Amino acid sequence: MKRRTFAKVAAAGILAGSRSKSETPTGIIRAYLTQAQLEGAVRPDPPGVNTRWTGPGSATWKIDVPLGGEYEVALCHACAEPGAQLVLSGGKSRIETHPRTTSGFYANAANNYERVRWGDSLRLPAGPTELTLRVSPARGKESLWLRSIELLPVAAKPLLEAEDRQARKARASTDWLVKSGYGLMFHWTGQSKPRHGPAKTYADAVREFPVKDFVETIQETGAGHILFTVNHAIPHCPAPIVSWEKYHPGLTTSRDLLGELAEALAKAHIRFLMYINSPRFGKMAGTGPGEFSPDMRDSQYVDMHCEVLDEIGRRYGRKLDGYWFDSWYQSFERFPRVRQDRIFEACKTGNPDRISAFNFWILPVCTPWQEYWAGEVGEPGPPATSRYVERGAGAGLQFQSLLYLDAPWVHSRADTEMEPLRFSGEDLTRYVQSCMKNQGVVTVNLGIYQDGTIGPQARELMRSVRRSIRGS
Repeated sequence: MKRRTFAKVAAAGILAGSRSKSETPTGIIRAYLTQAQLEGAVRPDPPGVNTRWTGPGSATWKIDVPLGGEYEVALCHACAEPGAQLVLSGGKSRIETHPRTTSGFYANAANNYERVRWGDSLRLPAGPTELTLRVSPARGKESLWLRSIELLPVAAKPLLEAEDRQARKARASTDWLVKSGYGLMFHWTGQSKPRHGPAKTYADAVREFPVKDFVETIQETGAGHILFTVNHAIPHCPAPIVSWEKYHPGLTTSRDLLGELAEALAKAHIRFLMYINSPRFGKMAGTGPGEFSPDMRDSQYVDMHCEVLDEIGRRYGRKLDGYWFDSWYQSFERFPRVRQDRIFEACKTGNPDRISAFNFWILPVCTPWQEYWAGEVGEPGPPATSRYVERGAGAGLQFQSLLYLDAPWVHSRADTEMEPLRFSGEDLTRYVQSCMKNQGVVTVNLGIYQDGTIGPQARELMRSVRRSIRGS
C-alpha cells in the first residue's frame, strides 16, 4: 500500500553557539515514520506512531540538516524475527544493516522496542536532504516494527554525552520508591462514572470526593504510593491552580482536592504522585480539534509546563513526591526542540527530591531528564531483572511497571459494575515479589467510581496482595 504524506523533518536542536529556552544542544535528527512517504508492503500500525513491514518497502523523508558532516544512525524499532536487510541512503552515502531480535519487558515481541546503533555513519550535506530507508524482510515474516530513524551528528557527541552526565547527576534518589515496592494509580477524571445512577458534574464530584474514606481504602491495600490524575482526556484540574485556569478557563475547582489528598496521604505515610497528560494540558482552550494547539511553538509548550509545575511545586512542597507525565512520545514528535531540562527543573520546585517519569509508552525514551521508567506494560510479564532497566524502552532508568487491573484505565461506563479483573491475586503477588526482589517497583491502576470507591473484587484482591507481601 502507499501513503502519500510527505513532511519535512527538522533537527532536534543546534550544534553550537547559544541556544534559546526551547532548543536542545544535541542536533539529533529524528525521522519519524509518521512523517515519511511510504511505498510497498508497509503500513502505519495503530495507534499510528510506528509502521509495520510485511514485505519489501521503503520510507522517504525530506530532512533539514543543520550542519554537514558525519551522522551516526540508530534504529528505534522492534524486531521479532531477524533476517531483514535494511539499506539507508542520504546525500551520497549508503549503509546497510541486518537488525537483531530486540528484547524488553513485554510478552508480545512486537512491543519490545529498543534503540540500536547502526554501527556505520552517513555523510550528509547541510541543508535540505532526502533520506530513504529500504527494507527487505525475510520472506513471509512480519519481522519489523519501526518508530523512527535517529541521526546523531558526530560533532555533537561530546555535547550529548555531557548533557547525559548532567541529567544523571541531577536525578533525585528513587530509594523511597524502591522501598514502597508497589503502589496504586487512579484515573479519576471528568469521564469517571458512578456505579449506580446519573453522573454528577466534575465540579460537584470534586466537591463531594471522600478523602478520608479514599485514604483508608488505600491503607487496606498496603500500597506505599499512589498516582492520582490531575487531568486526562479533558484538561480538568481538581484544585484552584491559577496558571492552569489561565490556560483552561473554567476547568479548575474551588476545592483543593489535590492539596487535601497530599495532606491526608502524608499523615498516612503514603507517597503521593500526580499524573498529568501533557498533550491534553498543552491543548489551549478554543483552538479546535487535535491533540495540540496548531500554532503552538516549542518554547510555549515548555513555558506552559514550567509555569504550572512551578505553581504546583510551591503549593504542595514536600507533600508532593513525584510526577508521571503521559504521552510524552507525542510531545517529543510535535515539539522536537523542547528543552526537557527546563521542565525537569520545574518538576523540582518546592521539593528537590521529587521524581518524574515521562511516558514514551513502549517506545525508547528520548530524554535522560527523568528518574524512573513510566513502564506502561499493562499486565504482569517478565519481572525486573535489576533495579535499573538494562535493555529495552526504558534502558538506564529505575524500573517501574504500570499495570491496570480492571477498568481500561478509566471507568467511563455509566450505571455499570466495575470491569472484570484481568489477572489473579496470585499472579499479581508473584509478579510484585519478583520485581521487589530486584529492587523494581510495580504500580497497579484500579478502576474508580465517581464517588471515589473502587470495585469490590479489586478491593479484596489487593487485600490479599497486602497480606502476602506486607505480612499483615
